[in-house]
Amino acid sequence: MELKQYFDIFLGQIRTFLAVVLVSLLCVFVWYVSQPPSYQATLLLNIGRGSLQHTDQYTYDSFYRLQADERFADTVVRWLGTPRIVEDIYARAGLNRQAAAIPSLKNTFQAKRLSSQMIEVTYADPDAATLEQIAVAAVAVLNDYTQSLNQKDRGAEWFVVVGSDPVIRDARVSLSFVLSIGLVFGIFIGFWAALFRHYFRRSAG
Repeated sequence: MELKQYFDIFLGQIRTFLAVVLVSLLCVFVWYVSQPPSYQATLLLNIGRGSLQHTDQYTYDSFYRLQADERFADTVVRWLGTPRIVEDIYARAGLNRQAAAIPSLKNTFQAKRLSSQMIEVTYADPDAATLEQIAVAAVAVLNDYTQSLNQKDRGAEWFVVVGSDPVIRDARVSLSFVLSIGLVFGIFIGFWAALFRHYFRRSAG
């Protein structure tokens, strides 16, 4: 079959093609509107020190201090992946989590170290105000656990976790992306629907 024949078939079934495309766009739009609210927050944590250690010895340009900060930042990242820490954070924020949800608590916070002293933490919730409460609670709980490691020596230059205000964005799938996916599927399905309709009409005739 020549290309011109396919073109003639397409023009003859243009209504079928357009109907399928419009139905596809309508379906994905309904799905977009029915999405539950979801927000994602990005929280930056910095590993600092309570005070500076004064010494007359050569410190190799603070190499060992930066190395210690890096190791402690890794510890904080591991903390945020444990259910005990996550439950404490939610309790400090005044949010209750059921014990049955403990397996999912490991993935509540996605933390990664960006540098020796900087950690990026991402987490989600249906309520934007709750994300801000969690950020404040997370910094407080992490500092509590940090100070618990300093009970013996009580060093003034011990680690301190400093948090910034979280950046909150809408985590739902964007309308433009949903419509583009619906359009692609609509064109694909509409093309074959037009061919099949032409075939069956021709067979019936």
